[in-house]
Amino acid sequence: MKKIVMSGYFGFDNSGDDAILKAMVADFKKVNKDLFLTALSNNPEKTRKVYGINAVNRFKVSEVWKTLGECDIFLSGGGSLLQDFTSTRSIIYYLAVILMAKMRKKKVYVYANGIGPIDKGFSRFLTKFVLNRVDFITLRDSFSQEFVKKLGVKNKNILVTADPVFSLESATDTRVKEILEIENIKLTENTIGFCLRDYENSKSLKIKFAEVVDMLIEDGYDVLLVPFHMPRDNVYSKDIAELSRHKDKVQVVENTYSAGELMGIFKDLKLLVAMRLHSVIYGANVNLPMVGVIYDPKVRAMVHELGIKESVEVNDFTSKELYEKINKTLSSLEDSKEVLEKNTEIMRQKAHKNVEIAMELLEK
Repeated sequence: MKKIVMSGYFGFDNSGDDAILKAMVADFKKVNKDLFLTALSNNPEKTRKVYGINAVNRFKVSEVWKTLGECDIFLSGGGSLLQDFTSTRSIIYYLAVILMAKMRKKKVYVYANGIGPIDKGFSRFLTKFVLNRVDFITLRDSFSQEFVKKLGVKNKNILVTADPVFSLESATDTRVKEILEIENIKLTENTIGFCLRDYENSKSLKIKFAEVVDMLIEDGYDVLLVPFHMPRDNVYSKDIAELSRHKDKVQVVENTYSAGELMGIFKDLKLLVAMRLHSVIYGANVNLPMVGVIYDPKVRAMVHELGIKESVEVNDFTSKELYEKINKTLSSLEDSKEVLEKNTEIMRQKAHKNVEIAMELLEK
């Protein structure tokens, strides 16, 4: 039985990263149901229960060391693991685990990563050092490829693929109906979704989002706020709702749901204002027209790859600008769907390549 160990931001109740793990598990099980999969997780017990795989505590060095010693291949990813935008500790952790796997003489595959930004000198040096020594690297976008080149990585085994989440499917209509009843949410043909995250604890940003929500409600649209990372996004969404002049008309998803379930909800929306990276991917998977809110290069890269025409930069947009871009997209929904459907299918095919490469490495 071949053993695969996977490292990522798993077990932190972040919908996007949990979706990555779900997609990876499903993709590998489709290829070979007898593979023994282990995830390094912040919550091993929950990961075992939810995904039906083995899991160990990512912060217990002895457990990680033992697990790496027993595997056939180590996968670092997917996700934006190698960046120091979030924190320096994060990138050091992921690079350290890769080095541990190499010390245990294991094959290492950097799996569907979005790499960068990396601004600190030591982080850049260590990333270049490590990436030049792994067996294969797949990147989820061309922006990451350019960043790796600028970093000076000379590894010849690099390929641009796509995020694993492009292979996921939405939940059934029956399940979505159950969720909406639990949440007491009513969707109409004019419901516009917002998937937002806190950014630099900016009160002015919340006010701008609330102003856009108000303008849309006054135009006759319904608004649904969809948190992805609990409880942080949930608190943020509720703050925006409270700032709205029409807060009694703003609906907020209260509980945590899987990627497929959130995609099922997205399927019934008219348009999505997407700030979280994986909200963009979920929307693409169900062919939902979107306006991007760019807070990180990874979101810019995905908006570009999918051909989403309208977006704003989080640092300098006005509420009027975002409102106008939403209306521009609303005026060309069918064109947006046509472009999105074509580009999403391309991404879906690229995502399958991630697994193919892993299986080839396993057989070598």
